[in-house]
Amino acid sequence: MEQNYSRHLDFEGAYNIRDAGGYETTDGNRVRWRTLFRSDSLHALTPKSQQLLLSQGVRTIIDLRTDRFVSEQPNVFEESSEVDYQHINVMGNESIVDVIDTTVESSSATKPPGIYSAILDKRIGMMGQVIKTLAKPNALPALYHCNSGRDRAGLTTLLALGIAGVQSETIVEDYTLTAHYLWRRTVGISVGRWIMLEPDEYPADPEYQQAFDDQARICPREAMQGTLYHLDKVYGGIRGYLLKAGVTESELKSLRESLVE
Repeated sequence: MEQNYSRHLDFEGAYNIRDAGGYETTDGNRVRWRTLFRSDSLHALTPKSQQLLLSQGVRTIIDLRTDRFVSEQPNVFEESSEVDYQHINVMGNESIVDVIDTTVESSSATKPPGIYSAILDKRIGMMGQVIKTLAKPNALPALYHCNSGRDRAGLTTLLALGIAGVQSETIVEDYTLTAHYLWRRTVGISVGRWIMLEPDEYPADPEYQQAFDDQARICPREAMQGTLYHLDKVYGGIRGYLLKAGVTESELKSLRESLVE
């Protein structure tokens, strides 16, 4: 009997922990559940939630945040002996504005997909390092996270699911799910308490609606669509990008075999 898995893991202290498994690949297979997790920051994860996360079998945690955030809001697993904690500062110590490629059209340079394309181009070596870490023997199940679980985690998911053979439209849909969970963080900060409701359960309150609408606007499907188009146009696709990033064919093959059932 097939087990039913929840895509969203509702752990106190993080709003956007999601399983990237279960998606169908172009050859009719599926990405394994409980193998690849994406998340927002784990610095506030409660002890109980830490144990719940470990119970999912997580072996590797990749922290994609900048040095400043790692210092100010340390990952609760940074000193853990139960997981392999890796800090890969994808952005370096540059601001988003510094990373944006001046060749990106001004109409999109300050927001996705311009930002995402610029990050992929300018930080190609670091993105390659993230994928190489996931491809290591016994690295999976793994969780990777940034601050909100949207941008750097979203790009990592795009690359990993792309190598697994997941269709582009599915990758886009996974990205847009972020809006459904980060709205609770916005409201929670405003009211000073943990928000446990699902988006379709929140009260008919203008503040709640505004928070959800705001998140939906900053997670537009066009962001991922444009980024996928950029990868195809400039690198010939995700595989071509990762090969240029220093990931070997052997590592790509190993990662795909580990991700797909």
